[in-house]
Amino acid sequence: MDLMMTMAEIDFPLAAGMAGAVALLLLIFFLILYREEKNLAGCQSQVNLDLMAPKWIAQKAQELERVEAYRLAADLLAHLKQCTEAAELYEKGGNLKRAAEAHLAGGEKSRAARTYLLGHNYQKAARLFMENGELDQAAQALEKAGDLVQAAQVYERGENFERAADIYFEQGLFRRASRTYARAEQWGRAADALWRTHAQERARLPESAPPGDNMPLRVLARRTGELFLKAGRVEEAVEAFQAGAWLIKAAEAFEKAGRPEEAARTYEQAGALLKAADCFEKAGQNRSAARLRAEHHLERGREREALSYLEAAGDHQRAAALHRKFEAWIPAGENYEKAGEHQEAAAMFERAGEFERAAQALEKTGDHLAAARLYERSGNLSAQARALEQGGEFLAAGRNHFERGLLDQAISALQRIEPGSPDYAAGSLLLGQIFREKGLLELALESFKRSIGDQEISRENLENHYQLAVCYERMGSMDQAAAMFEKLLGLDFHFRDAAGRLQAIKAARTVLETPSHPDQAATRSRETPPPIPPAPVGKGERYALLEEIGRGGMGIVYKAQDNILERVVAYKVLPANLKEHPQALKNFLREAKSAARLNHPNIVTVYDAGEESGTYYIAMEFVEGETIKQILNREGKLGHRAILMISGQICKALEYAHDRRIVHRDIKSSNIMWTPEKQVKLMDFGLAKVVEEVKGYQTIASGTPYYMSPEQILGRNIDHRTDIYSLGVTIFEMAAGRLPFIHGDATYHHVHTPPPEAKTVNPDLPPALSDLILHCMQKNPDERFQDAREVFEALRKVLAG
Repeated sequence: MDLMMTMAEIDFPLAAGMAGAVALLLLIFFLILYREEKNLAGCQSQVNLDLMAPKWIAQKAQELERVEAYRLAADLLAHLKQCTEAAELYEKGGNLKRAAEAHLAGGEKSRAARTYLLGHNYQKAARLFMENGELDQAAQALEKAGDLVQAAQVYERGENFERAADIYFEQGLFRRASRTYARAEQWGRAADALWRTHAQERARLPESAPPGDNMPLRVLARRTGELFLKAGRVEEAVEAFQAGAWLIKAAEAFEKAGRPEEAARTYEQAGALLKAADCFEKAGQNRSAARLRAEHHLERGREREALSYLEAAGDHQRAAALHRKFEAWIPAGENYEKAGEHQEAAAMFERAGEFERAAQALEKTGDHLAAARLYERSGNLSAQARALEQGGEFLAAGRNHFERGLLDQAISALQRIEPGSPDYAAGSLLLGQIFREKGLLELALESFKRSIGDQEISRENLENHYQLAVCYERMGSMDQAAAMFEKLLGLDFHFRDAAGRLQAIKAARTVLETPSHPDQAATRSRETPPPIPPAPVGKGERYALLEEIGRGGMGIVYKAQDNILERVVAYKVLPANLKEHPQALKNFLREAKSAARLNHPNIVTVYDAGEESGTYYIAMEFVEGETIKQILNREGKLGHRAILMISGQICKALEYAHDRRIVHRDIKSSNIMWTPEKQVKLMDFGLAKVVEEVKGYQTIASGTPYYMSPEQILGRNIDHRTDIYSLGVTIFEMAAGRLPFIHGDATYHHVHTPPPEAKTVNPDLPPALSDLILHCMQKNPDERFQDAREVFEALRKVLAG
């Protein structure tokens, strides 16, 4: 700046006197000389102004200020070391550099810096601000100087992190910007900056290079994701974590954001199956959770632990395979069934002895005949018949219905056999027998004829001709009957009772044709021949059936009138298939005679047994009342005092029978009558053995043996202790309202599974009674009560306790 001033620059006031003017001019002259001779350094003056009085100089400075000669006035004040006042006058005079130097000389660095700033000397201003600790102002000065990076550094030193970070970001220093934004807790902007850094670093790699293989890049992605997460920007956090292959971190981000389903899928992708399962459960997706828990256990070889989870996940096929591996046949079958693999399900159920469930599974495959065989093994003959019909085996279905006394159903099945079928002859034969049993003799006759067709009599169709002959006999067509019996005897003289029937027909003819008085012959020659007396009609002769009162596996029971002894009886018609087994019939008659010898107030008395018109029967004492089974079906269970009363009377009945070496073999609630007089009547002594023998001939298992002893199921020799076991089952049923083994294969459980304690089903039961039941039901007969007397005494103790 030029320090010279011309006279024209000074504006004298009009009121100034000439003397003052002269003095002022002299002062200006000396100042000019002063400036030319002096090298101003601070406020140090080395010219002749030192000879002048300070007061005079100050006065002159004021006079110069009044005439706005600011720079000259400032010089005078500077000489007097009045730096602040000098600086202000320099600023007024526009000499900002001198003003700054004056401030600096006065020790006012901040004011000096600001003055340099006004004079656009930004570097000096910045330096002075920094020296004075005014970092923010220093940084601003550096910004104005264009030194942005240094400005950012100074901002950072002054903890103005946000502005520093902005500058770093603008200058492309993204990593440094991110770090600085983080110091300012600007998490989102810090994440954006670091994400830019990641993009730059990724761009330097070959496109084919997987980013997950570069650890520095992965670390960068992880840090970015963490920053995004702090900013609450979950989607971007997940994107960053996934870019660095930090899947667990990505999943945790979703989890923290309250998005469990996305967290679960990401955990699964990362292989953290249990954490994924937890998240699926939180999302309400329990099947997915179970699937992952199963996979977790399977990966570690813990197959048993995986089973329940596979089932919960609906992966029934794999669950079934594992159950099968562990030989858990029933759950294997159940899972195969749920998986729609009914053939496999049937195989599993069959191995478990669950024949009915196996049959049901096979029916779903359309294999009705295989199902029928299994229904037969399960004892569900009704379902067997249905399956046989669905499989087109109408003959077998008809026989099934017939053996169970369901004649109308048998007729319906047999009439569906087509004439060209190989079963047509046998079906017509059975149909004829049924029609004859129902008294429809004309229909029976036609059926027997169809069973023969145009075949000549031979050893293969002797039964067909025999039945046709019997039908003729029943209808009174004795000539046709006799002719057929003669043909039949010509091939097999010992066939059934054909010889006796033919002899009876001939004897009847002789009686009719031989007159007992000479006059009678002449009389008869003029009259219509008397009718041939019909064959005995069986039931209608001695026993008049009044009403049906029950049905079961051992036949149909009627209330009947004994016309000879004039009393009401229970008339049981035994299964029709008994007649096909002569040895069984002999045993039946022997057992019936044994039972008839039993005379005890708690045993139903057997009056008579035999055969009438091809039907086998047993006539017994008719008892008013209802069975214990009927009572249980209505009441659910019995009180323990009632149980003790009923069980005690059964023991008395068994004690009486066992002493006579008669074993019942079929103790169960449906075989125990309870009269209005509160008396027990035990039924069906001996019949169980006969039915088992008949079924043995047929290789058919007996009905569902819910009450049978282990030795009876296994076909071993049995004694009276089998009745003790069945009694225990029956007492359990009365106490608990259900049988001890109601699920699965009862035969298997009776042989292998320890019986449950009745008090676990009925907590009100006296413990001593529950223990008594367990004692009766021991698998080994030697470990049971050894006779009915012991059971009775134990019952007395329970009652007394």
